[in-house]
Amino acid sequence: MSALIVNIRVILALLLREARIRHGRSRIGYSWSIIEPVLLISALTTIFSLVSGQSASVPDFAIFFATGVLPYQYFRNSSQFISAAFEQNRPLFNYPLVKPMDAIFARVVLEFATNVFVMALVLSFQIYVLGADPPSDYAQLLLIILLITCFSFAAGLNLALGKRQFASVGNIYMILMGPSFFLSCVFYSLSSLPSNFRDILVWNPLVHVVEGFRGAYFPDYQMQDVDLMYVVWWTVVLAFFGVLRERVEKRKEI
Repeated sequence: MSALIVNIRVILALLLREARIRHGRSRIGYSWSIIEPVLLISALTTIFSLVSGQSASVPDFAIFFATGVLPYQYFRNSSQFISAAFEQNRPLFNYPLVKPMDAIFARVVLEFATNVFVMALVLSFQIYVLGADPPSDYAQLLLIILLITCFSFAAGLNLALGKRQFASVGNIYMILMGPSFFLSCVFYSLSSLPSNFRDILVWNPLVHVVEGFRGAYFPDYQMQDVDLMYVVWWTVVLAFFGVLRERVEKRKEI
C-alpha cells in the first residue's frame, strides 16, 4: 500500500509538471486546447452551410461537426503527446522513484482531464447558446470517451517504444494522421457513403470511434456498420504488446 501511495504521488507530480510544460510556457496556454477545435468546427460549419445554402441549419451542422472533430482530435493529440513521454522525461528516470510508465500514465490522465473539459465546454456552448439538442445517452458518451482514452494510451505507448529505435516513427505517424482526418468520418457519416466505400473505411478504427461518439449523442443515428468491439480489440492488442515490450526492454536494461 505504501508503494502504491508513493507511485500515485509520483504520477501526480509528473502530471503537474506535464501541465506546465505543455501549456504553461505559451501565452495562450490552455486556451489553445479550446481554440483549435472551435476554429475547425467553425470553418467546417461555415463551408458546408454556404455550400448547402441553408443558413438556418447552422446549429445542426455545428453539433454534427463537433461530434466528429472532438473525438478525432482527442485521439490524435493524445496519442502524439503520450508518444513523447519517454524522450521528454528521460532525465527524470535517473531518480529511482520515477519510472517510464509513470510518465505515460501522467500524460494519459492530463489528456483525459483536458479533453473532457474541452468537450463539455464546446458542447455546452452549442446546447445553451446555439440551441442544439443535448446528448441522448450520457453514459454511452462517457464510455466512448474512456475507450478513446485507452486507445490513445495503447497507441501512444507503442509509438513511444518505437521512437527508442527509430526516431522517424513520430514523423511517419503524423504523416499518416493527415489523410486520416478525411478517412475517419469527421465531417460526414458512414451511412451516407456507398457500400463499397463503407467496406473499406470500416477497417479504420477511428471511424468506429467517431461514429460511436455520434451514436451516443444523437438518438436516431444510423450505426449499422459501427462495431465498438473492433476498437476494443485494437486497444487490447496494442496495449498488450506495448506493456510486454516495455517490460522486456526494462529487464534488458537491468
